[in-house]
Amino acid sequence: MNRSAGWSAMALLVLQAFPATALDRPVVWRDEDTGCAYLLTPQGGISPRHRRDGSLDCPDVTANTGVVENMGRDIARGLDALQREVERLRERYNNRP
Repeated sequence: MNRSAGWSAMALLVLQAFPATALDRPVVWRDEDTGCAYLLTPQGGISPRHRRDGSLDCPDVTANTGVVENMGRDIARGLDALQREVERLRERYNNRP
């Protein structure tokens, strides 16, 4: 490789890395009222912060997650029971003399 090609390759690498280094890292901010965490960028952007499991970084999220899951299971059980009852009534209606 000649010298000018080496400098060109080096300049290309530096230019490709420059835009990524221009971005500042977001800062974590926690709301005092809710306790939820947010990411603030120096450019003025804001977004909710998520945990590794994908849930929001809020104190009440873990407590509410169990409630919603339990409610979903209860609804599914209720629908199953309702479906069995409808099938039983259908058979009873179809078997009438």
